[in-house]
Amino acid sequence: MRRFERIYDVVEPVEDHKAGGYHPVHLGNLFNERDNRLQRDVTLKILKATTSEKSKELSVLTQLSQLGIPHPGKEHVLSLLGHFEHKGPNGLHLCLVFPPMMSDGEAMTYRKKARNVMFVRNISTQIIIGLEFLHEMNIIHSDLHPANILLNTNQAKFQNLLTPPEFSPRPYGMLDTADTSSLMVKIGDLGGAFQSNDKNSRPVTPLGMKAPELLDGRSLDNKIDIWALGCLIFQLATNEPLFPVMAFGCTTEECRAILKDLIAQIIGNGYDGFAVHVGERLRSDFDAETTGLFASFLWSMLQRDPQSRSSASELLRHPFMHR
Repeated sequence: MRRFERIYDVVEPVEDHKAGGYHPVHLGNLFNERDNRLQRDVTLKILKATTSEKSKELSVLTQLSQLGIPHPGKEHVLSLLGHFEHKGPNGLHLCLVFPPMMSDGEAMTYRKKARNVMFVRNISTQIIIGLEFLHEMNIIHSDLHPANILLNTNQAKFQNLLTPPEFSPRPYGMLDTADTSSLMVKIGDLGGAFQSNDKNSRPVTPLGMKAPELLDGRSLDNKIDIWALGCLIFQLATNEPLFPVMAFGCTTEECRAILKDLIAQIIGNGYDGFAVHVGERLRSDFDAETTGLFASFLWSMLQRDPQSRSSASELLRHPFMHR
């Protein structure tokens, strides 16, 4: 158990800045002469030293970048621009280079106000197309949650929106006024991804997004992503978690028991009760028909039996996506 509760996700846990842990980064640092060679803005992900030794993220990203398959979902998964190793006081770190993105889903949910229909449909479509691509490549993401959904807009150049860093640099609300149709969405952070036939990998799904089979120790497949997707889309639409459970301060078994109770309360009473729960949290531009379609859309992802959940391809054909 951690000694300190994490207040802002933008800050790494203090106790992980140690040998084998995070690399200390300061403004003006130069990595692998990267700033001079690329002549463009990039995002640099520096893995923990211990994680760098056993990370599968690079191999998954390399595999995806080398595929010549013309699947539209490839544009909705964050692409790898390059990689290198960096030696620091805490060890040798794998550094991954990505294109910059303006915001993420977690920053977008900070305003605590439900979103309109067009936002929900546009965001959902792009996430699902990206997930369909991953699943067709036999890759399970296992870590779908708002902070791993990255957003840009084609309305303005990224460079014009860069500002000097502040004490609390998280870009809350940066895209609140952006035209919904201009938003471009990508699935990020494949650090927990693995091949569907890899029986040795353990999913890193956040507690509130865990499918029932992850709580019961049953066998799993890519349908754990579909359950997490239902939780994710609900949160992006309502700006509140579907299953509000925090892991801090409770044992693993206690946390699992709390989540099971929440699932029973929200899902266990059947579709009608769930539809009411959803409808009470949506904006007024969700009329009765659209609310019903959206509840049905989520319900098709939140089935206890994994085989009863819709696939990504089936979700793209759901009436909510085409009304």
